[in-house]
Amino acid sequence: MGSVLTGSNAEAPSPYDFALGGNGLDPALPGGANGSFLRSGQSVMVDIGGNFNGYMCDMSRVYSIGKLNDEALRAHQVCLEIQNEVAAMAKPGTVCEDLYHKAIEIVTREGFADKFMGTRQQAGFIGHGIGLQINEAPVLAPRVKQALEPGMVFALEPKIIIPEVGPVGIENSWVVTQEGIRKLTECPEEIIEL
Repeated sequence: MGSVLTGSNAEAPSPYDFALGGNGLDPALPGGANGSFLRSGQSVMVDIGGNFNGYMCDMSRVYSIGKLNDEALRAHQVCLEIQNEVAAMAKPGTVCEDLYHKAIEIVTREGFADKFMGTRQQAGFIGHGIGLQINEAPVLAPRVKQALEPGMVFALEPKIIIPEVGPVGIENSWVVTQEGIRKLTECPEEIIEL
């Protein structure tokens, strides 16, 4: 399960509260790739969910066709900063909405609030629980007072869309431990240039 998005297709709204939509290949199934040609200077985000013995994981990585512009490269670094700051805060007892507000604080300070988690439709969260389903509690969103507990697993996915370039950002799966959180999806996080 997953999606591959590039260029302006990443801005297409989704019928769901997703950070990235995509037109899809057919109006009957909107979401994901739409047959857009890959072009130099565009990003390609691969968002994949998998499972092991019935339990889900979720991860996104970004590739580029040639070199991305400076705005896209900086936006990706902002997403990595959000991930690191939120991960440093996250521990048992931390309230989900506090993690969301930390992400909004950073993205606003860096000037990407209007492109964070979408452009034409912005997702109302920065992360979601995963387990037997790809989307479960806890949800890292405003007004969610649920506190993290040891054993919870969630995906943290700060993403920014640069119009005409495409999506940048990161998504990893994390488990809440007694001391904090531990990353489960260990793969390189920088943009891979093709």
